[in-house]
Amino acid sequence: MTSDTKATGDDRTEVMGRDPISRLLIRFSGPAILAAETSAFYNLFDAIWCGRLGPEPVAALSVAHPLMHIYTAIGSAIGVGAASLIARNLGAGKREEASKVVCNSISFFFIVSGLMTVICLLNLETLLRLFGADNSVLPFAYSYMFVETCSIAVDFFLAVLVQLVRVGGNPALASAGSITSSITDLIWSPILVFGLGPFPALGIAGAALGTTIGRTVGVSVLLYFGLRKSIYEFKAKYFVPKLKMLTGIYSIGFSQTVRTGASSISLAIANNIAASFGVIPLAVLGVIFKVQSVVLGVCTGIGQGMLPLVGYNFGARKKERVSEVVVKASLFSLLWGLLCWLVVTLFPGQIMSLFGTDPNFLEGGALALRLFALGFFAIGVQNNLSAFFQGIGKATPSLVVASSRQLLILVPCLLVFPSILGLNGLWAAYPVADFLSMVLSVTWAFIEFRNLKMPFHFSFAAPAR
Repeated sequence: MTSDTKATGDDRTEVMGRDPISRLLIRFSGPAILAAETSAFYNLFDAIWCGRLGPEPVAALSVAHPLMHIYTAIGSAIGVGAASLIARNLGAGKREEASKVVCNSISFFFIVSGLMTVICLLNLETLLRLFGADNSVLPFAYSYMFVETCSIAVDFFLAVLVQLVRVGGNPALASAGSITSSITDLIWSPILVFGLGPFPALGIAGAALGTTIGRTVGVSVLLYFGLRKSIYEFKAKYFVPKLKMLTGIYSIGFSQTVRTGASSISLAIANNIAASFGVIPLAVLGVIFKVQSVVLGVCTGIGQGMLPLVGYNFGARKKERVSEVVVKASLFSLLWGLLCWLVVTLFPGQIMSLFGTDPNFLEGGALALRLFALGFFAIGVQNNLSAFFQGIGKATPSLVVASSRQLLILVPCLLVFPSILGLNGLWAAYPVADFLSMVLSVTWAFIEFRNLKMPFHFSFAAPAR
């Protein structure tokens, strides 16, 4: 019995150690991919709506993007770290310990989200200027990020709940919460941006408010349908924070924070470089990242589906299944990246025309998009290998793999290439960093496979029933 609607809580977790890997990847990653792509498209449409307001609001989204990344990173790190610990405990048959991790992760969320909200609200203008906002862009960026910062708690809680429900053996419901959130945002954002009936036109702030409404609906869905009927036990004593457990959660999830934090640093540098060439390049940069989010949606979904499968089978000492998960997921991501590169290479002008009509924006954006897309094939592989290290509880390699592209490789490229090639050097820095970081990730994963005595094969015989 593998269906979410028919299986008991025990069945939903135990199938991770016995069903065929390809079927499990589809079951766990499929809903996650759908959720990630829905989220990517609501971000894409937010840029389209704001593009109707002019280039400055689109440039403001470019400035807001790295700060939003930091918010998401810290929240999702709690969920990712907890998911890894929960999966390994479930694989080892430690159900009570898994429930304690769930409750501690929720307590941790309340502490961290409260601190983040206060700190960021007090320093919001400084942060936005740091990420590339000049006087023409700052009012739009501040308006958008004030709403987003006030809703940090909702953002964090959604990220945590999605991971807890997915690792509990209910990936379809976890993704349904994310999808519901994104669809609600798609409905409300244009209404609040442009105004409709009793709802006033709020401009760029309306896009942020639509996102907050969507996330609130997603949290409600997951709380009611996900945790209420989950395999976990909720006892008051389990919610008392345990330092050792919180350290275990964040030692793994920290790589998620570093990856996105490193991304924010590189984005801040890229924003400032783009802004030095004018508002149009800054707007182009923002659009490119919205397009990239569609590519990353599938890769992120595969990684999210991988993590509980890797963690459960590693905890159950089924190393052959761990290997098969990693190899098949990485191949799927590689093929997806090549397909996206082909589409972007053939239709760059048509893609850019969705976000504006300025001739300079269209001409410069088409070239930039083609250069940027050269590294699409490498993005997913690195993301999957980071999920592998998270799943087996290896904090250090997960941290290095997660940060290598954005911090160790991309930042030097951003600092050097534009000084040599001008604006085109900014766009070229990304595919170079993608390729080099993929080489590093694959090499480290291969060494880890050797150390764990795991075969590096594409498929294995089905386990005996």
